[in-house]
Amino acid sequence: MKKPAVFGVYGESNTGKTTLVIKLIKRLTSENFKVATVKITDKKIGADTEDTDTWKHGLAGSDLVVFSSPVETDYLLKQNKNIDEILQTINAFDKYDIILVEGANDKKTPKIRLGSIVERENTILSYTGDFDKLVERIKDETNKGCENVEEKICIKINGKQIPLSEFPSDIIKNTISGMLKSLKDVDEIKDVEIHFKL
Repeated sequence: MKKPAVFGVYGESNTGKTTLVIKLIKRLTSENFKVATVKITDKKIGADTEDTDTWKHGLAGSDLVVFSSPVETDYLLKQNKNIDEILQTINAFDKYDIILVEGANDKKTPKIRLGSIVERENTILSYTGDFDKLVERIKDETNKGCENVEEKICIKINGKQIPLSEFPSDIIKNTISGMLKSLKDVDEIKDVEIHFKL
């Protein structure tokens, strides 16, 4: 399964990081990308507010607190995790095309810089206000060619790579290779490329 593309957004306070992330979420989801987000801060704060039932559960010693209502389910893990552990947990919930990390400061994550903050390692772009250029860069990185994918089969529809689980991947691969083996001059199939437009 293709791993989601991960992009960090960083900058000083009040440079528009959250505004940019929200704008990116709206644009990318409107173009049918499945997006997850992570907010990282160096402030010692939590999302759980004092005197709520979930806060009391955590205070009593629960390592994982889950809040469920008719509109959402929230998982509050009462421990600090590094970005690799966070991304692994996100991938356990569902399959995403893109994960945006607001406040990214690790070395591996490709990052977008806002403002005049000191450039962090693996910065791929300094955002200067050209939103369409930024979106295209993210889409290009997300939809990199199939040659960079670890899967046995890669399908792109309308420029977007479609993630496949093992079952549909095997069905498609076996069906196409079965049809191709019946063609004249096809002895052995190691690699297949098919491009067509409707």
